[in-house]
Amino acid sequence: MGTSGSYGGSGNANWKHAHEAFDALPASASSGSGSQAPPDLPDGQEQLLDSVLSALSTALQKDDADRGRPPANPYALPELLASPRGGGKGGGGGAGGTRDLVGRAGAGSRRQVIKGASRGAAALAGAYALRNGDAARLRELGLDLAELRSLRPLAQVSRILQTVLGDAGHPDEAALRKAATRYVKAVLVDPDPPAQQDGLRGLVTEWIYELSLVELGSQKAQGDLTAQEAISKQRWVRSWLERRLKNIDVPDTRRMTVQEFTATAAKVTGEALRMLRARRS
Repeated sequence: MGTSGSYGGSGNANWKHAHEAFDALPASASSGSGSQAPPDLPDGQEQLLDSVLSALSTALQKDDADRGRPPANPYALPELLASPRGGGKGGGGGAGGTRDLVGRAGAGSRRQVIKGASRGAAALAGAYALRNGDAARLRELGLDLAELRSLRPLAQVSRILQTVLGDAGHPDEAALRKAATRYVKAVLVDPDPPAQQDGLRGLVTEWIYELSLVELGSQKAQGDLTAQEAISKQRWVRSWLERRLKNIDVPDTRRMTVQEFTATAAKVTGEALRMLRARRS
């Protein structure tokens, strides 16, 4: 399940409760095929999914270095980028120098839920800046418009992600890269890219989901779930998470600087965790 690899999970009481809530979900429904969302659950099952999301958001909030609240002073961009700023042409990730450890470095480090959302938003801001031909905002990220325009779309995606996020040395970092990839690619590759507010909302939702899978996939669920049953449960959770957060308020981001965009992502993520915790029945 998910991208946990050999990660053993946090194993604390909050995640134990999240595992128990996930295990309580029915696993008999077919997971379907493709990207189509699963059908509505039978009466009464919505409460089980609300319990799962509440338990997941509580565990993430308790784990987070910022306790699930955006900092009073927004993160400065150098705190979010995996490579030095101002690299300009050829200054993408991996080009010399020592990387700042801006993500989760190991099992003993604190989880970065709010900061991770800001880091993913920095990559997403780069994608929108490239699509809009905004050289100034790209320079904020150490990226060069002319160089990026010389690349094919998938290479553009890779360059932005590597420059902003760097390598994924921890399962949390892999989850962030997966969430960011989906929306950076949607902006640069899809013929009908999401509006900036929708892209940011989607990124926050995807980040919470992928980060939850790191823990849900770190231990074998109680009972003997088949792979198909595990996928079915994950699809229920993802679908319900998207429904719960589809109307979360996101301000107009079109005139924001990159730093303002990343600060907005932190606020939206904090509000998302609060909303998910608040409704527990």
